[in-house]
Amino acid sequence: MIRQVLTILILLFLSVRAEATAQSPDKILIKGEEFSLNTNPLESFLKSVNWEPPEEAAIWSSNWRGYLATWEIKNGGLFLVDMTIEIVSDPSKDKRERKSIIETLFPEKKQVVADWFSGALIIPDGEMTNYVHMGYGSTYEKYQIINIKSGSVIGHLNMSHSEFLAYRDKKFHAFKQTEMFKTEFTDLVDGEYDWSEEQALEFMQSYYAEYYLSL
Repeated sequence: MIRQVLTILILLFLSVRAEATAQSPDKILIKGEEFSLNTNPLESFLKSVNWEPPEEAAIWSSNWRGYLATWEIKNGGLFLVDMTIEIVSDPSKDKRERKSIIETLFPEKKQVVADWFSGALIIPDGEMTNYVHMGYGSTYEKYQIINIKSGSVIGHLNMSHSEFLAYRDKKFHAFKQTEMFKTEFTDLVDGEYDWSEEQALEFMQSYYAEYYLSL
């Protein structure tokens, strides 16, 4: 993985840990039903165009991305429906509202297929079983995993929480055997970051999930 991307992910990981704040998730529509999304498919595209939140965007600890996106699974693909920022509409009353900015990134597209994204969408489902005030750490009764390749759906799994944990552990174990894992784990533990093995494993299990769950 590109060094700059890894550095950004590590900084985000550290900031979320330091603030210990649960993150506001993107939303995804599946057959007309809305779910929260524990994956951020827009990030790789935004990095590729060097996007930064506009000055009017309110950045807060529960949304370090500076935006929220809405997605939809339809016609066998992943579509970006909207991208919004929060702005202060009335400073005297600290009144805020959401503003769509999707047309600033895709000015001539009526439908935006997420053809830049390949990986696993992690979708919590059912009732929350344990709230964790950090990142996407809360757990749920059920999970959906939708595998995407260049914006097209190539697999859709539904599982219980226990099945999800077993599936994740199996996939992470396979990921640990790859040269990609070994190289970046060594960088985290023995390189400039000087993390403990426990810190490195926690980071890699969390922030590489959309990659190794799609293997």
